[in-house]
Formats: sequence, structure tokens, C-alpha cells
Amino acid sequence: MKESGIPFRKMAFVCVHERAGEAACANADRGEDSGANLVELLREEIHKRGLKGKIRVVKSGCLDVCAAGPNVMIFDGEGKAVYFSRVAAGDLPAIIAALVSG
Repeated sequence: MKESGIPFRKMAFVCVHERAGEAACANADRGEDSGANLVELLREEIHKRGLKGKIRVVKSGCLDVCAAGPNVMIFDGEGKAVYFSRVAAGDLPAIIAALVSG
């Protein structure tokens, strides 16, 4: 086994967990604010900015904070983490700013 830092400048984990009958990050009733849609929108923006391979957007399973969802967690190579809750598509500029800063 070889241990090293993360191979990207930053990584964003976006919950795409669905749970029938309960609030969950990617349930269809969230529409454009569902975790699955947020992943695609974030990936498109990272690609447009030429940051593919430097910043990684990852589909995550349940982050265990469904009531506060949709949820996004950002980690950088220095060990710093930022957590965003109740994320909507309109919040993506702030999340992009957090991803590209530093």
C-alpha cells in the first residue's frame, strides 16, 4: 500500500442518495436542485473552465445529513474541508468559487 495526498487540487462530494418517502438529496421531487443534477452542473462548469483533472466532482452516497440536503462537501489537498447544506442550483456560483479559490 502506498499513502499519498489526494491527486486533485480539490474534490467535491455531492450526495446523490435517493430515499422513497423521506427527504433525501437526490429525490426526484427536488427537480433541478437534486444532487444528481447538481453533479452534472458542477462538472459542466469545471470542464468549461479547463479544470478537469485538477478539480474533481464526485457522486457520493448518503452523507447522513439528509434533512439538511442536498449536501456538498469540498476537500482540498491541505486537509481543509467545507460543508454546504440545503444547496440549490442557484447556489452553484458560490460552490464554484469555493472550488476554484486557493
